[in-house]
Amino acid sequence: MVVKEIFYVGYSDITSDLKLSDTSILKIFENMACMHGTRAGESIKTCPARWFLTAYDVKILKRPEYEDTVTVHTWSRDMRGVSACREFEIYNGNGELCVVGISNWARVNAATQKVERATPEVVAAYQSEKERTNFDFIWAPKLEEPAEYTAAQDFKVTRNFIDANHHMNNVYYLEVAKLMLPEDVYNNCDFTGFKIMYRRAIKYGETVRCLYGETEKSYVVTVKGEENDIRAIIELVK
Repeated sequence: MVVKEIFYVGYSDITSDLKLSDTSILKIFENMACMHGTRAGESIKTCPARWFLTAYDVKILKRPEYEDTVTVHTWSRDMRGVSACREFEIYNGNGELCVVGISNWARVNAATQKVERATPEVVAAYQSEKERTNFDFIWAPKLEEPAEYTAAQDFKVTRNFIDANHHMNNVYYLEVAKLMLPEDVYNNCDFTGFKIMYRRAIKYGETVRCLYGETEKSYVVTVKGEENDIRAIIELVK
């Protein structure tokens, strides 16, 4: 099953150069995943289970621009036990493929917060399309910390970070990572993509430490908890 929807690129969706922002890409993906879940009979209003993100790998081929109307596709690539893989595509108004993304998810019982296997009925409802892909792998790869860091900063998780699942929304990991970028990188780099590995949820009131480093191919921010445990790794691809 391929779910399709049209979005208008408005003022709140763009960067200073009037192009679709990375944050808006993730918000579109998030909404598309929820739409697919509802069509598969798993609306978050009624379903006792949730799909929590564990990874993203997004490649930006060409950024849609302000006042463009984009068509977005999403589909389930595969489902195995407690895990699922989902892909996305964004096309601009001219029909050009602009953004592709692959994501990993874990199925969690909303009441117990424990992982649970998808039943055969759930798997069938999502109608996975295993051969349809823009990637040469099924699951977004694991990310590693850089060899060294050059900057660090603590952030207090305030209420505006928290979503309906009572933890920091996946979009804000990317936003916090960008706050760590040196000024020249932030102002001048048009990223060709980004990758996120979510390790453990961040809750309201926590203080996390963001550590910044660089590799040959990307700018990397690792988010750690108060016990120095990795909560997420974000890579912004050069």
